[in-house]
Amino acid sequence: MAEKGKTPVTGEETELKKELQGLLEVILEEDECSIDMTINSIGILCRLTEMKLNQSVGTVSRSGKVRFSVSVLVKLVFFKHKLVISEQILLWCEQLGVAPLKVDQDINKPMTDRCYIDSLLEKLSSSVSDQKEAAKELHSLTKTIPSCREVFSEIPDGISRLLSPLSVTKVDSHPDLQEDLIATVLNISTVDKNKKLVAEHPVVIPLLAASMRSGIIPTRRNAAAALFTLSTLDSNKLIIGNSRALGPLLELLRIGHPLVVKDAVSAIFSLCHVHENIVNSTERGIVKVIVYKISDGVLVHELFGILALLSQHQDAIKDLEDPATFVQFMQITIKNRSGPAKKSIDTILYNVCTS
Repeated sequence: MAEKGKTPVTGEETELKKELQGLLEVILEEDECSIDMTINSIGILCRLTEMKLNQSVGTVSRSGKVRFSVSVLVKLVFFKHKLVISEQILLWCEQLGVAPLKVDQDINKPMTDRCYIDSLLEKLSSSVSDQKEAAKELHSLTKTIPSCREVFSEIPDGISRLLSPLSVTKVDSHPDLQEDLIATVLNISTVDKNKKLVAEHPVVIPLLAASMRSGIIPTRRNAAAALFTLSTLDSNKLIIGNSRALGPLLELLRIGHPLVVKDAVSAIFSLCHVHENIVNSTERGIVKVIVYKISDGVLVHELFGILALLSQHQDAIKDLEDPATFVQFMQITIKNRSGPAKKSIDTILYNVCTS
């Protein structure tokens, strides 16, 4: 029961919602709105956040609705066009139970996304605390909003600015910053028009390679996954193979965390569709590593698939014909002859026998 003289929370909430809706209608309908009006809306939203959302904002709920913190609104006020504020307002209206408001359908969302992403990239040249805040926001936006991934191909020096806080020699100086930035590279690499841009940038592949060697498990996993994603573009397979990324990938395959190994295997399989990468991988001793991992029951079907690709090369066959390796290989083939790896095993045995 509310204390005497104080408005019950439910009543106050209702009044605040009405006041908020009135302000938002003006913001949406007027060509220009004063900063005071927007700040007033922020104040009401803060109060509603305290009452209803309990400050648990800034994440994506299981229902798929995006929840935004007040700090995000502040950024939008100072970094984005009025119409972008309007879009955020519509989301808050839905979340706070305020009646939906009409909005102009011609909003140039790619342009406004580009402005906000650009402002976050600018923040990456500031203090470490600002860098971490901006990196976390970039990670979140590029993970959940496709248009925020796409605009990177349109921002001058966007990749350079994104990775400017990282150094190849000290890539893990700030593990949380490294994690967010490498995850962002993975996210933007999922867009086809970004793949060539990202892979051909002189800093990206070296930083991914360094992150596979030095980084927390999620960072190593994201770095390997980024290489796999980039390698789906054929022209990138040679770029990655000619870099220093194959070594760290094979090291992850050999002793990496189980969650990381799967992404490393995917990247290696994709890269080994190019003859030059088969040669480079074989010279690094990949055959013996794969046979050892299969013996341990790790990703058997996928690793037999890589061996089938490698068996096209004479040096890989020589490694398989090594007495100790061959005995181990035959033991694991007997176990898997009736499984999903049978086709790959048949290819390997045919290549060995006809070499």
